[in-house]
Amino acid sequence: MGIEKKNYSFRFHEDMVERLRAQAQLENRSLSNLVETILLQYLSTLEEKTT
Repeated sequence: MGIEKKNYSFRFHEDMVERLRAQAQLENRSLSNLVETILLQYLSTLEEKTT
């Protein structure tokens, strides 16, 4: 059994999405995976600062 994920809808500036899409393609990953990875890194950094 895999990790259960939920779908969410967000609004982003179109130019930012295009830049993220280009980076995701360079890394051979989906846009969704790239955004999830970025957010996980951000949360990890926050947690490190509070401990």
